[in-house]
Amino acid sequence: MITLVKAQLASWKASLCRPWRVAALCLALALPLLPAAPVSAAPASLDKAQLALLLGGSWVPRLAAGYTLELKHDKLGRMRLEPTINPFLQAQAEAWLKPLKSRRAAMVVVDPMSGKVLVLAGLRRGRLDPGVALDSNSPAASLFKMVTAAAALEEAGLEANSQLGFVGRAHTLYRFQLKETPRYRPQQVTLAKSFASSNNPIFARLGIFQVGGVMLTNYAHSLGFERRMPFELPLKSSCLVKPANSYGVGEMASGFNRITTMSPLHAALVVSAFINGGHLPEPYIVKRLTRSDGMVYYLGKPHLGPAIISPETCYQMQRLFEATVEMGTARKAFRRLNRDKVLKNLELGGKTGTIRGPDRTELFEWFAGYGRDPETGRTLAVAVLVVHGKVRYANPKKLARRMLKEAFRSPLYAEKKPGAVH
Repeated sequence: MITLVKAQLASWKASLCRPWRVAALCLALALPLLPAAPVSAAPASLDKAQLALLLGGSWVPRLAAGYTLELKHDKLGRMRLEPTINPFLQAQAEAWLKPLKSRRAAMVVVDPMSGKVLVLAGLRRGRLDPGVALDSNSPAASLFKMVTAAAALEEAGLEANSQLGFVGRAHTLYRFQLKETPRYRPQQVTLAKSFASSNNPIFARLGIFQVGGVMLTNYAHSLGFERRMPFELPLKSSCLVKPANSYGVGEMASGFNRITTMSPLHAALVVSAFINGGHLPEPYIVKRLTRSDGMVYYLGKPHLGPAIISPETCYQMQRLFEATVEMGTARKAFRRLNRDKVLKNLELGGKTGTIRGPDRTELFEWFAGYGRDPETGRTLAVAVLVVHGKVRYANPKKLARRMLKEAFRSPLYAEKKPGAVH
């Protein structure tokens, strides 16, 4: 019996000493000490491009509602998405746009100091569609004069009260008006008055003789034209005409063409650059994207980028914007400001633009401007586009005035946070 037991023990000892069994035993003992593998290979954070790919265009109306959303993704699981949209201002904008009989309309409000989108409303064929505010196929018209004015102030050493001359009518653009030595005695007008009245010959001559096509194109690129801006929703780049001769430079500088296009969101961002110290803000509409366990996948942050316009030029541009409201093409819509309890305390400015579409059946009418409370420093940039058919059913300048009044009527009202989850 003793011999049998000794033989059995010897057999077990021999089997345990085999190399593969020793390795298996060591591995089993070491496994509890090794770090656990991740449950999923999902990234810890997303950038704007990845988030835009995740959301797609179908999320535009849901984000524009302004309320916290819940979504489920196959790999990322359940998530909560918080937009930057102010639901109260958004609802007010939609209430103004919905009754319109215009072919299309859009309204955008942006915080120029951060790029935060507060309102993104639109109308298409009688139905609310915030995607109109992202469409970049609308002719920029005289809004491009903002680019020309900035380039002239920066490169040619002009000021708002600089005297400039032109011949002919202010809203036409003929070749005889662009000759370096006019045949007739030119009329003298200040740069501020030219900007306020949207004088085509003045800005065409600035582009040809004082700025140049190459420099003007560079400024347009710096201000976002022909450049895809990072955004959480589909946003195509604005187009820019390529002038073939000096007359083409004049058409580009004055906005007297139908090839240069931009979106309402881009228009609000260009205005923002002139009131935040010369930075073109990067827009964002998603405040936060978190998983159900609290893990943050995306956090919207302000990004202004480098300064592209000097502070002195920004100051001069604001004088031009103010002239448009006080004595220019927007004066009727902004009249009697001293009787308005809200607007009389604000610094207001803007730029208008009007042009027929490529097929001449539509009339594009713009207003892009801002309001600033000098006491608190709170500033908002607004852009409104209305596309008319045969009849003008709305005035974008008046819509912008109503939005600025509503936004500044009560700071507490404008800063309320959404509570419901949709």
